[in-house]
Amino acid sequence: MGDIIGMGLSHYPGPAVPVEAWPDMLTQWVKMGRIDPADFAAQDKWPAAMRAEWGGDAGQSSARLHRDRLFAGYARLRKALDDFQPDVVVMFGDDQYENFKQDCIPAFAVGIFDSVACKPFGTGRVPFGTDANIWGVPADTELTVQCSHEAAAGLCRDLLAQDFDVAYSRAIRHPKGLSHSFALAVLYLDLERKGFPYPIVPLSVNCYCNQLIKTAAGAHGEGADEISPPAPTPKRCFAFGRAVARYYAASPWRVAIIGSSSWSHASLTTKHGRLYPDIPADRALHEDLKNNRFDRWGGLDLSALEDAGQHEVLNWVCLAGAMTELGQKPQFVDYVETHVFNSNKCFAVFPPADGRGSVPAV
Repeated sequence: MGDIIGMGLSHYPGPAVPVEAWPDMLTQWVKMGRIDPADFAAQDKWPAAMRAEWGGDAGQSSARLHRDRLFAGYARLRKALDDFQPDVVVMFGDDQYENFKQDCIPAFAVGIFDSVACKPFGTGRVPFGTDANIWGVPADTELTVQCSHEAAAGLCRDLLAQDFDVAYSRAIRHPKGLSHSFALAVLYLDLERKGFPYPIVPLSVNCYCNQLIKTAAGAHGEGADEISPPAPTPKRCFAFGRAVARYYAASPWRVAIIGSSSWSHASLTTKHGRLYPDIPADRALHEDLKNNRFDRWGGLDLSALEDAGQHEVLNWVCLAGAMTELGQKPQFVDYVETHVFNSNKCFAVFPPADGRGSVPAV
């Protein structure tokens, strides 16, 4: 029987670029037409907490505080990962019109690869307006992500046997390799660039609902007014996570199961003019998580998630299903809130029964 550790993290692109550029996301969204210039200019009408975060230096001080919290979260998760020493890392992430295009956009897909050459270092052009990165390497530098063909193919067969009509992919079409939800997660778990020795299994979840071709990272300029078919329901995502956990719990491998996403995104929260995320909705999720009530996330309403800009939370719903299946509870939870830096982020570790991978509570 394979031991399993669970983790949740954010793939927000900010940590890859110089922190001075972080506040520029708002102005870039204005230039791209996602934020009404009048809404951005009317700062006296912003929520008080957003005005305080923007401060007198256009968000520069707050950006550094936010970065430090994120860096600390990634460091704690990497330590837990190294203590656990997984044979494979299974990751739920969203493909934002990167590898899956209009010819086929599956609800769920298993990536069956040996390795993938990725180019995540130039991720700042959109949405920060910069090609610079914190490592000072050229934007087209390749990062080779090792994958587990065996663990991916076996999972795919098992899911089909469990009546999950999952798709699979054996080829990459995105010029930057894996979707950024996977590539950036691997990059951030190796911020010090010492190497990431754990092969991954990328599990793509179509999270973006009706917003996919309107606002997803890879869809700029394609069908801006088009309404996409909806994502899989939270109920189905939860069941999918449970099925994934069952397969790996019966496998011979030590496995880390990771949900990769931020929570509410300002850029997806249309009721706020895409200016700031849905703070109350994320606080409710945080309360569920820290009080071990995430087992009810399969009952979340898809339209409510979309209204709150929480589209990508479906990756965490898959994680919640997996952890519910295994009866594992979060030992470390850090919720990082913001009005200015597009999305609220959360870090979590669900240690296995043997305690390896445990982290001190905060």
